[in-house]
Parts: sequence; structure tokens; C-alpha cells
Amino acid sequence: MTSLKGIPEPPDLDRLFAPRSVAFIGASPSREKIAGRSLPLLLEHGYEGRVYPVNPKYDSLENVPCFSSVEDLPEIPDVAFLSLRAPLIPSALESCVRKKIPFGVVLSAGFGECGNMALQEEILHVAQKGNLRILGPNCQGFAYFHSKTYLSFSTSLKGRSVEPGGIAYVSQSGAFGFSTFASAVERGVRFHSVITTGNQADLDVVDVARYLLRDARISAILLYLEGLRPGEGERFVEMVQEAHERGIPLGVLKAGNESGAGEVVQSHTGTFTGESQVWKSLFRQYGVIPLEDAQDIADMGLLLETRRNLGGKRVGICTTSGGAGIVTTDCCVSRGLEVPRLSEKLRRRIEPYIPIYGSSKNPVDVTAQIMEEPEGYISCLQALAESGEVDMLLAVHTMLSQSSAAKLTDQLIWLWNNSSFPLGCCWLTDDLHGSEARKKIREAGIPLFRSPRSMARAFGALAKWRVLEREDAYVKLEGQRPRLPDLAEEPTEYEAKKILRHYSVPVTREYLCSNLRDAMDAAEDLGWFVALKIISPQIPHKSEAGGVVLNIRGEEQLRNAYGRILEKARLYSPRAEIRGVLVQEMVPQGLECMVGMRRDPIFGPIVLLGLGGIYTEILSDVSIRRAPISPETALHMMYHLQGYPLLRGDRGQPPRDTEALQKLLLQIANLALVEDSLEELDCNPVFLFPRGEGLVVADAFMRRRK
Repeated sequence: MTSLKGIPEPPDLDRLFAPRSVAFIGASPSREKIAGRSLPLLLEHGYEGRVYPVNPKYDSLENVPCFSSVEDLPEIPDVAFLSLRAPLIPSALESCVRKKIPFGVVLSAGFGECGNMALQEEILHVAQKGNLRILGPNCQGFAYFHSKTYLSFSTSLKGRSVEPGGIAYVSQSGAFGFSTFASAVERGVRFHSVITTGNQADLDVVDVARYLLRDARISAILLYLEGLRPGEGERFVEMVQEAHERGIPLGVLKAGNESGAGEVVQSHTGTFTGESQVWKSLFRQYGVIPLEDAQDIADMGLLLETRRNLGGKRVGICTTSGGAGIVTTDCCVSRGLEVPRLSEKLRRRIEPYIPIYGSSKNPVDVTAQIMEEPEGYISCLQALAESGEVDMLLAVHTMLSQSSAAKLTDQLIWLWNNSSFPLGCCWLTDDLHGSEARKKIREAGIPLFRSPRSMARAFGALAKWRVLEREDAYVKLEGQRPRLPDLAEEPTEYEAKKILRHYSVPVTREYLCSNLRDAMDAAEDLGWFVALKIISPQIPHKSEAGGVVLNIRGEEQLRNAYGRILEKARLYSPRAEIRGVLVQEMVPQGLECMVGMRRDPIFGPIVLLGLGGIYTEILSDVSIRRAPISPETALHMMYHLQGYPLLRGDRGQPPRDTEALQKLLLQIANLALVEDSLEELDCNPVFLFPRGEGLVVADAFMRRRK
């Protein structure tokens, strides 16, 4: 089956992640070797299915009969787990195909990550020919805790009892995935699964995540993602949208964003990283929770596992230290959260529990007096939760005696168990005074953070996820025929504006002239206030070539300018094809904007908006969204510009026609979807006039896909 967008339904991976039987091809008796760790690890954790070691050198391994070949197995295993040198993998997979094994997990390295794409393509060909789905190569396998299926060699799983939970974690990197998993488990995160995909020759992060979305036991999905293959962005977006439809938060740690990191990713898993700005904008557009580092795997895991939804961005802070409250307030505000003033009614309710030198404002400072009466602290938290004035509670504790800490912890756990209100805790103390209390808090399932910053970051990210920009449903562009194929192979400004006119975009009035007489007639028709521009596909930057003259008001000016720009163009590029001179009306000076599109190799058409001058060139003040966009998203593109006050009309400037700009963004997005041979479009400048007066595109550049 396929979706409305022509994307295949996610693969059925039930037999991969809950196999009834597993064959270990290349199994070894040495637990010092990778090939020798996986079988004992699976047995150690109580796997209830059947296991079949395959290695002609041994009669048995781990007290289990060992088989000489895959063909000798007494049944068809659900999964083949391959621990062999890379050159031996193709023939081993051939054996699996002959046995009709449906899934293979390939641990071996030495494929696309080190430039050996031929070998990687070979194993993919073998697998596809035999309907065998592959996880890997160059991965560390997976652990699916609900089915007690530990198919990995990672030492992070050895001797570790994992209580199954709701956080599914999918990582392209095996070592990073299992290391961050282990750290998060120590922090109290309960995982549904941890799955590594490696080079993703076949099954990738998106395949696995789309499968996991169907599991009702999942509370959230976290991804470590280095990149996607070109053209695979649509599948990723559909997966994100499905997660939202199902109410499942999706957090992504996107690596390889900075300059130089892309080359490292290419050598790690052989994927294409894509551009940082595009990924960040895509996360904002579709409601992905951006993760920044390894600690976020634990922080977001702790919060998302609670399944306690935030109703808004208002934070109630309750603390034992005024300083800690101020720091937490700063962190919350910097992450887009609100720390509201509390009503007089609420303050009167909590003041009996606060000493005179404390504060009933928000943050609520109960001071160290809590050591005497921890019940008062919990009463403050309970009052805040019941008030309707805040959407979440952040409890920030400082150093307490062990006895006071124990009492406070018991009270906090009681409140947690008797309320469904979102709550986070940060306890700023050392292990000597706080280890027992923190352990009890973790075991109770209360999200416990290491710093106010990390706590504010997690709650702020979840709050933003709850109020994402809502996108239109998939736009089916019926009856719209691309126009670009009808135009010259190398379009100039003149052809670009023809395309824009077809999509009802306002452009300057103009004529393309091949001689001076025609230019004179054109100028007269345009009212003798015109500009001249050289038109040549080899001279896209006309001003650099001296090929633009502005503010021409008479015949003599035009005659001189006409000959001058032709002469300069020939000197600038002697072999350039000169298609004529564009005689263009001069228009009133509005606020300069830049609107355009380019085709991203992963996500397809991307729409861009920026303000002219230093805002785009120096401050890189550009807003980006993936087409299609909704009218609401077009407005959000404006709101996210640093220069938005100029559009709004601050500091005595007239408010600009943002409705016209919104319409232009929608038109460019539509154009980008229809004109599938278009690589890049740049409308710059776009003059945006005061409210109600519209806009006009004064120049445009267009480039076809190669």
C-alpha cells in the first residue's frame, strides 16, 4: 500500500523486533570478540525464542547446538544476525535468501562508510532479489525491551536490567546510540527500544520510526540522525506529520550541521547531511523537538516518558533559594517560557507557608525554612498546580540535611503520585547530601534534571512542540502545467518574469528591445522614467558588468545609456550571447525584500524570505520553509525575521503590505511545486509598499535543474 503522496506504507518489522528464532552467523566462543558477545547477551536477558549459532568450527556454543551452515538449520529463522568480515557478507546473505529468512542484521563495517559503495550495493542487490530486509551494515544492532530481544554486541547492555518504558530511540550511530542510551538509563529514562541503523543500505531511521509509531506503548521517539539520502525528505516529513497526528512527540538530534562536519558524516555512515538552516527551519515548520547534545537524550526522555501534557508556556517556580529561582527564571525566559505574576488570591493562599524573608512572587522562595516544615513546601506546589495560573511546575532545591531531604522527597513523591500536573525537579546538591533523595525521585518517575538550564530547555522544547505551526494537508496540483520547458534553455530576467506573470506575481512593466528605435518606443510607452538592463544568460550579475542604468528621463540619456551598456557588456564577457536590452519602468522605492526558492537535494523546494540590504547580506536574516506552505506559515516566515519590526511599521515607518507579501510567498511556493525543472529562483529586489498598496518584483534570476 502507498499513502496519498505515493510513499509506501512502513514495512512490517514485527518478526525483526519480536523474532521467534534467531540465527547467529559467524558466532564465536570468545566473548572478547564482537562475534562472541551477542548470543550470550541475548540469553542473559531471558529471550524466550529459539537460537541457532552458525559456525562450522564448533559443535556447540553457550550450551546450544551449533550448525555448519544456514542450510542445515531445522527451521527458517525470523532474523539472521551476521558477525563476519565484510567480504564474506554477500555470500552469507545469499545463504539467507536461499533459506527464505526475512530479516538480516549486519554488524560488519567496511562498506559505504569507508568508500566501498560497490560492496554495499552488492549486499543490497542480494537482499532485494531475495525479499530480505537488512538493518545495517556497520551498525550495533538493537534492543527491543518488551520482547526481551537483545540483538547487539554493545557492552552497555551487559549486566543491565532494563525496565521497559515508552521512549523509543533510533540512532544511525551504533556507539553513540548505545552510549547515550546507557547514560539516560542511569538518569531514570525507561526505554521501549534502542535501535541502530548504521549505513542504512536498506532499512533506515525513517522506516524504523514509522513502524514504531504504530506501537501504542510508545510515549515518544528520539532520533540521532546524521543525514538522509537525496530525495528522501518527503518520507521524513510524512513520518513527522504522522507522529503529530498520533500525538507522539518526536525529538531529533541532527548531527553534521557545522562546516566540515559533513565530511565526517560521509566517512561515518555514508549519508548526506544537508544544510543546517534547512533542517532547523524544517523542525520549526513541522514541529520536531530539536535536540542539541547527548544530554538532551536523557533530559527529553525523562520529560516525555511522563506523558503529562503541557497546556501552555506558563511556569510556576518553587525554590529553596532566591538565587536559584532567579537563575531558573532567566533560563525559562530564554527558552520561550513565561514566568507570570501570581494573583493576589494565590499569593495569600501560599504566604502562610513562607517565612517573612521569603517571597510569594513567582519564583516562590520558601527559603531554607523548608528544613523545619517540608509540608509547607509541598502545599505551595499543590496550590500552584490547582490555581490555573501556571501550566507546569519547576521545583528547584538546594543543599539540605539528609533528614530534611528525605522528608521533602517523600512529600514530593506523594504529590507526584496524587496529581497529573507536569512537574520537573532540579536538586543542586552533592552526592553526600542528596544521592539517596535523588535516587528515590528517579525511581518514582519524576523528571530530575542536573541544572536549571537543562530543565528549562526540556520544558521549553515541549511547550513549543505543543504550539507548532499547523500546515495545510498535502496539496494536489491538478491541471497546472509547467511553463519553464517552453522557455529558453538558459532563462534570463526577462524569461523569469514571464514565468512569474503566469503565476500572477506582480512584476515591473518592461520590453525586451533589439535596437535603439524599439528602446525609444518602449520608453515613451512607459512614460519616460525607465531603467535599461543588459539581457544575457552569461551575465546574470548585470550591475557588476555595468549593464544597468537607472533613472533615464529623456531621449538623449537613453541613447547614451543604450550604447554604453552594450559596450560594457561586450568588454565584460566578449563571448556572451546578448539577447537585447530590457527597458523597464522605474517604480517607487518601497521596502526592499528578497523572496525566492531553491531545490534542496533532500527536501525538495524550499521557499526563502529576507529583507534587503544588510539584513540578508550581513545578518543572514532569512526565513525558510519547505513547500507547500499554508497562509499561516507564510505569516510565521515574516514573524521570524529579525527585521520584522520594519514590516510592522515601527519607529515612524509606515506599516507595509504584509498581505501582499503573504500572497507572494504562497505564489512562489506553488510555482516551485509545479515547475519541477526549476532549481533556483531569486526575486530581488521585491519592493514592498505601504499597507494596501501591494508590491512589485523589480528583478528576478532563475536557474534550471541540471
